[in-house]
Amino acid sequence: MTYICIKCRKTWDNGGRSIEYSGGLCEDCILDYIREKQKNQGFHDCYKRAVEVCSRNDCSYWQLCNKEFLG
Repeated sequence: MTYICIKCRKTWDNGGRSIEYSGGLCEDCILDYIREKQKNQGFHDCYKRAVEVCSRNDCSYWQLCNKEFLG
């Protein structure tokens, strides 16, 4: 499936190129989106910048952000 970012229009493939397109956010736009949401919720815009498990487990994105550290 070929995807196109609904914000920046970047395209990427997932499992092979096709003539069909699906929309979503690319990795860069997802980072920007989540970091902006963090700031709006009163947190630092630290999503995916951690080098160890984050202590701010009251953040809405804690589970997603720390997935690689939790196994």
